[in-house]
Amino acid sequence: MHASTREKVFKAIEEIGYVPNLTARSLVSSRSNIVGIVVPILSSSLFADLVQGVAGTLREENLQMLMAVSERSTDLEGEAVKAFIGRQADAIIVTGFTHSDSCRTFLTGFSGPVVETWNLSDNIIDMAVGYSNFDASADMTRYLIEKGYRRIALVGGDFENNDQAQDRYRGFMTTMAEAGRNVPPEFVISVPTPTTIESGRDVMLSLMKRFPRPDAVVFQAEIPAHGAIMACLSEGISVPGTVAIAGYGDLRLSALLPVPLTTVRIKSRAIGEQAARLVVKRLNGEDTENVIDVGYDIVVRQSA
Repeated sequence: MHASTREKVFKAIEEIGYVPNLTARSLVSSRSNIVGIVVPILSSSLFADLVQGVAGTLREENLQMLMAVSERSTDLEGEAVKAFIGRQADAIIVTGFTHSDSCRTFLTGFSGPVVETWNLSDNIIDMAVGYSNFDASADMTRYLIEKGYRRIALVGGDFENNDQAQDRYRGFMTTMAEAGRNVPPEFVISVPTPTTIESGRDVMLSLMKRFPRPDAVVFQAEIPAHGAIMACLSEGISVPGTVAIAGYGDLRLSALLPVPLTTVRIKSRAIGEQAARLVVKRLNGEDTENVIDVGYDIVVRQSA
C-alpha cells in the first residue's frame, strides 16, 4: 500500500473509531497478544509497582495486560484464571503459590507460560520470580536479636491463603528458636487483610498495655507499621527508646515518617519486569530460566 494511501486509511479508521476484531485475528494467528495477571490487592503501592513493571515490559513487545484482583481469595483467583484462559490469553502471571485445587488444575493444563511471583518455592507450576520471604523475615529477626532486643512480637496479616505470610511467620519463629528466645502466644498477632493503618495502631497500643511488654515489634506488612509508629508518637511512647518497630515492604512513605521505618525492601517493580520478560522469551520460543530470585534488602533506619 502506498504511504499516502496508508495514511488516509489510518485517518479514516481514527475518525470512525473502528476497532478490529482481535478475537477473530487470534484464531488465525493463534496469539491474542494478551497476558493475564492476578494480584491480591491494589491498596498497596507494592502491587501497583508489580503491575506497572509487567505492563511496561509487555508494552515494549506490543503485548497488552488484563488484570484481576483476588482479594486473597483462592476462589476469586481461580475464577480470574479461568476467565483469562477463556479469553485466549497467551500467558498468565499470578501472585504467590497458594492456589485452589481447581485453579492449580487450570494453570497446570494451560498451554502458555505461567509465572508465579512474590515468593520462591521448590514446587512451581512452570516459572517463578520472587524472593525468599522466609529468609527476609529471618534476616530482619536476626538483626533485631543482634541489636539486643529480647521480647520481640510479630504482627502479620491473615496467614490463610497466603504462602508469603506463612513463610514470614516461619522465618521469624525459626530464628527466634535458634537464638533461644521464647515467643509467647500473645506476642503473635494476626490482623485482617487488607491491613490498615488503624489495625496497626490498635494492635500496637494493645501490645504496649501488656506486662511484660515487647521491646520490639516486627510488622510483616508495611501499612500497619506506619500506624504503630504514629500511635506511639501520639501516646508519648519513645521509638526506638521504649520499643523498636520494623516493617516489611518499604513503601515510599516509610523513609519520611517522623521516625523513619526500619524495614525489608521488596523489589516489586523488578519482580514484574522479570516476570514479563520470562513471558516474552517463552512466547518467542527462547530458552528461559525457571526461577529468578530478585533478592531483598534490609533497610535500617531510626525506628530500630
